Amino acid sequence: MSVDITVPPVRHKNITVQKDLPVRMRDGVTLFADIYRPDVAEPLPVLLMRTPYDKSMAQNTVFLNPSWYARYGYMVVIQDCRGRYSSEGVFTPYDSEAADGHDTVEWAANLEGSNGNVAMYGFSYPGAIQLQTAATKPRGLKTIIPAMTASDFFDRWTYEGGAFSQAFIQSWVLYLCQDTARRAGNFDLQKKLWSTFMSLPGPYFATPVVDTVCDARKYAPYYVDWLDHDTYDDYWSAKSIRNCYSQVAVPVLHVGGWYDVFITGTINNFIEMDKLQQSDPSRGEQKLVIGPWHHLPWQQHVGSSDFGSQARNIVNPLQLHWLDRHMGYLPLDHKDGPKVQVFVLNANEWSSFDSWPPTGTTDRTYYLHSGGRANSLSGDGTLSTDLPGDEPWDVYLHDPSAPVLSQGGHSCCVEDLAPMGPMSQRKNEIRNDVLVYTSEVLEKDLTVLGLVKARFYASSTADDTDFAVMLCDVAECGLSINIVNSIVRASRRNSLSEPDLLEPEKVYEFNLDIGWTAALFRKGHRIRVTIASSNFPHFGRTPNTSAIQHAYADLNDWKVARQTIFHDSQHQSYIVIPTL
Repeated sequence: MSVDITVPPVRHKNITVQKDLPVRMRDGVTLFADIYRPDVAEPLPVLLMRTPYDKSMAQNTVFLNPSWYARYGYMVVIQDCRGRYSSEGVFTPYDSEAADGHDTVEWAANLEGSNGNVAMYGFSYPGAIQLQTAATKPRGLKTIIPAMTASDFFDRWTYEGGAFSQAFIQSWVLYLCQDTARRAGNFDLQKKLWSTFMSLPGPYFATPVVDTVCDARKYAPYYVDWLDHDTYDDYWSAKSIRNCYSQVAVPVLHVGGWYDVFITGTINNFIEMDKLQQSDPSRGEQKLVIGPWHHLPWQQHVGSSDFGSQARNIVNPLQLHWLDRHMGYLPLDHKDGPKVQVFVLNANEWSSFDSWPPTGTTDRTYYLHSGGRANSLSGDGTLSTDLPGDEPWDVYLHDPSAPVLSQGGHSCCVEDLAPMGPMSQRKNEIRNDVLVYTSEVLEKDLTVLGLVKARFYASSTADDTDFAVMLCDVAECGLSINIVNSIVRASRRNSLSEPDLLEPEKVYEFNLDIGWTAALFRKGHRIRVTIASSNFPHFGRTPNTSAIQHAYADLNDWKVARQTIFHDSQHQSYIVIPTL
């Protein structure tokens, strides 16, 4: 099936643009906005985007120009966030957005030519801004469309499973700092930051991590704070979006991508807010749309895969239809399609559901097996539904100075600069520090819908280390493509707030949410699970010791660790796949 992307006739032809309108915040700081509006006299609803990425660009990598929305009867306001580009103040990510968003919505609702109704849109950081703003309940806000955004700024943003999201955070901060240096008049540093950014991924290898962003302590002190706060503490809890769910009481269209860095957060936002709406319908409807995309751009070609014409960017007409219903151009009871629409990878078509995760799925458990040498494709690792018996363990060495290099994944934000999307895993699967477990050929198609989980038993000679797990689809030709992946820092296996170090050589149980997906494993294909102790630069390298914090570890601080994975009758290691 396909998603209805019918676009109505243009409502207005002539558009006017006003540049750099001042918006005064409660603390006296002035932010600046551009306004695109139809050249008409009647009052119009306002569509607002607040962005740290230059209002003149209006996130044009994925969205149509604001004038396109203006042609359909919206007064479109694009504002630079505090401390960014034309706006006054100092930019500290997350901290001022709720108050600034509140003040801007109420200003927009009272603009000359506004009918008092405001909607918000934007993806990534501008998506998070919408949720922060909605939680303050500003007058006039009617709906929001947060796309590709998270539910928390620690978990699955700055860190994942306790491991630093290095490629995303470092590339993001290098990008942010360029404007900060420009505003300070330090043009030489601005050029240096741009050059470093464009030369990624090379700079990811520099150590220590805390010093790899030029002059971060001066121009991005928040980056150092994020590294210092490497557990979920009060610093992060105070910023968390998921702590504000109960305060968001407007209709929300959630948009995500299966290979996006924030897919878990996008789904969590929908699930939790939909629960609240089910108990109190007055809170506003929730809708979830997930394409096959990575963070940007949203297109049919993602990583090394072409998912066909149904995978093209459909978000602009979808947003327009949602806006028309909630801003008065269409009746609310106008057909808006199913509550959940997801793109099924490899089937290359959209499927619709009444909830997410969908009802009617069955968990299928695949156990790890080997004769003791699951190392690489040359090994004997297998994956099956049979319970393990008296089997030997698998062992490998992890050297942080020779990490397993990321091939695709769900990092952010530019494909050439960070590991994103589906890619061949052959380069890694031939390594002896990667354990490979592969199923027999599938006798019929297998559709996976939901959250893939893993439980495994492991020991290490280190008192802290990482374990990275990946689920792959293996074609008949042997091509192995990543579907979902994640990582866990051993000391954070039970809690992201209270680290619990390993006793070297002791066996521990690990439980890991590998990731959400909707994917078809075709008849004749195989299912593969790999386990390693690095996925770099998707995630930062562990020094394999608790003696020094990861961000301050240098080359000579790293230790080699011997890792052992157990899969016998007393230590059943497996993945759980929800199938339809």
